[in-house]
Amino acid sequence: MRSVQMFVQWISISLLSVSLVLLHSGRVSSQQNSPIVVIDGLGTVQGTRGRTAWTDREIYKFYNIRYAEAPIGQQRFRNPVPVRPWSGILNAALPGKPCPQLAMNDTSDSAVEDCLSLSVYTQSTTANRPVMVFIHGGAFVVGAASHYEPDYLLEKDIVLVSIQYRLGPLGFLSTGTANIPGNMAMLDMVTALEWVSNYIHFFGGDRTSVTIFGESAGGAAVSALLYSPSVREDLFHRAIIQSGSIFAPWATCKSPREGALDIARRVNCDRPAETMEDCLRSVPALKLMEAYEEHKNTQFNITGYPDVSGACIVIGEASPFMPKHPKTFPRSAFRNVELMAGTTSQEGLMFWEGVYRYGLSYKPENIQSSWELLQLIDTINERFGASSNDGLHTWHQIFSTFLKTELDRANYTELLPGLVDICGNLAIKAPVLQDVTRFAHANPGKVYLYSFDYSGAPSMYNFSLQDGFNYPYHNNSFHAEDLFYLFPLGQRLNQRDTEVAKMMVDLWTSFAINGRPTATGLKINWNAVNHFNGPYMKINHECEELQNYFNEFTASTDKARHQRSAASSTNLSKIIVCFAVIYSVARSIL
Repeated sequence: MRSVQMFVQWISISLLSVSLVLLHSGRVSSQQNSPIVVIDGLGTVQGTRGRTAWTDREIYKFYNIRYAEAPIGQQRFRNPVPVRPWSGILNAALPGKPCPQLAMNDTSDSAVEDCLSLSVYTQSTTANRPVMVFIHGGAFVVGAASHYEPDYLLEKDIVLVSIQYRLGPLGFLSTGTANIPGNMAMLDMVTALEWVSNYIHFFGGDRTSVTIFGESAGGAAVSALLYSPSVREDLFHRAIIQSGSIFAPWATCKSPREGALDIARRVNCDRPAETMEDCLRSVPALKLMEAYEEHKNTQFNITGYPDVSGACIVIGEASPFMPKHPKTFPRSAFRNVELMAGTTSQEGLMFWEGVYRYGLSYKPENIQSSWELLQLIDTINERFGASSNDGLHTWHQIFSTFLKTELDRANYTELLPGLVDICGNLAIKAPVLQDVTRFAHANPGKVYLYSFDYSGAPSMYNFSLQDGFNYPYHNNSFHAEDLFYLFPLGQRLNQRDTEVAKMMVDLWTSFAINGRPTATGLKINWNAVNHFNGPYMKINHECEELQNYFNEFTASTDKARHQRSAASSTNLSKIIVCFAVIYSVARSIL
C-alpha cells in the first residue's frame, strides 16, 4: 500500500475562482480530471475518480481527510481534538498512511501518529443518500481505511466512509488516570462520526440515515458504540455487527492498569505514575507496539485473553466511554436502532490457531485419550476466561460437541473441528448472540441474524504442512471471509463468487437504506429475530432461513462429520468395485 504524506496544494487565483464557481453550483467540478469539494467551515479537498466493479459507474474518491488533530506529543493518549480548518486545497487523491502498527510503519518519527483520517466515496455530491461508515478490524492492532475500497458497495446508491483510529496501546492503553484513561481509539471513532454528521452532506450523504458497520474488532467497536453513553443518539441510526462484540473475551480489559505497568516495564518506563506517563509519551510508537506484542503473547500463555491489556476496551476506570459493562444494562437502556448481526461458520479456526501456537505447552496432535481432551478443553476455557471451578462448562462443551465414539478414539483429526467450534463459540458466536438477543428483546422486529457459510475462491488461509498448522476439511467459511464479498481485497472472484458478492452488497446496502435486508438473488424473505435463537439466514450461494442458531455452535463438527462420512462411502464403493472386478476376472479364468 502506498503511504503518502498529506499535503496542501496551492493553485493560482484565477483557477481557484473558476473552481469555486463550479463548486458552489454543483459541489464538485466536472470540468477537471479530479473532483473538488468545498467543505464549509473546514476547507477544500481534491479527490480522484474511480469506477465500480460490475457496472462501471463513476465514483468520486476522497482519501485521507483528517477528522482530528495529530495525537502527538502531549496529545498522545489524550482524547481526540476535532480537526481545525485548513487553507488551500487538501490533496485527497491518494491513500494516507495507516496508524502505527507492526510491519507497516518502520520509522520512529512521531509524525507517523498523525493518522486520524477518513476516506469518503460517493457518486454524487449533490444527492442526499444513506451513509455507511465502516470500522475496520484487526484485533485493534492492525488495519487501515484505504484497504476497504468502494468498488462493490457503490454499485448501490449509498455514500461510503471508512475511518482510521489509533491502534494498540496508542489507542487503548490505560493507567487508570485522567492522563492515560484508555479508550482513546473509541473516542476517535465518535469524533469521526461527529465529522460525518457535520460534513457528509457536502459529499451527497444524508446525516439522518447513517449505518455503522464493522468486522471482528470493528464489529466489537460497533457493538460498544451501541451501548456507550458518550455517543449521541443522532450519530447513527442502524448498525451491522460482523463477527465481533463487546461481550467477546478479547474485546474488553480485565486488568488494564496491571497490563499498562507490564508494557511500561518492557519499554523501561516502570516508575511512579506521573513520571511513568511522561516516559510513555516519549517512547517511539513502534517500541510501544513491540512491547504490547510481548505482553500479549506472554500473558495469553499464562492466563488468557482477559488479562491481556493495551488493545481492548476499558470498562469504568477514568474513561467516560463505557462506565459499566453492557451486561448490567436494563432493557430500557438500549438504543432504538435497527441491527443486523452475524458470524461465519468456521469462526474458531483463527482463535484455535492462537491457542495452538501461543496457549499450549505441548502439541495437541499427541492427544491419546479423552482424559487429555478434557485437560485441553479446560485450558481453552481458561484462555478465553470461561473456566469455572465446578467444570460444568467443560462437561457441557464435551458432550454437546463430540460423539462417544469420537471421545473413545481420541483422534486429533476427528476432534479438531470440535476444538474449532468451541473456540469460535467462546470468541465470537456466543458474544454476538448476546448483542442480538438483547436488542431483539428491546426492539422487536428490528434485528436480523445471519451465519455466512459460503466457501469461495478467496480464502484467509493457505494451509501448508511446512507451517505446522493445518485444517484438513474443506468448504469452510473462516473468520473475516465475508469481507471478500463486500470489498475488493485483492483476490479475484470467479462467476459464482461474484454472484454471492452481488447478493451480499444487496443485503448490506438495502439494510442501510431501509432497515430490512433484501436482495435480488434472495429467493426467500429474511425475517427478523423473534426468539432468543432465531430465526436466522444461512448465507450461501443458495440461502436458507433456519430457526435455531444454536446449531451454528457445532457447524464445523457437523460439516467435518459429513465429509468423513462421504469419504468413507466413496472408499467403500471403490472397494466394492475392486472386489467386483477381481471376482469377474477370477470367474473368467476359471
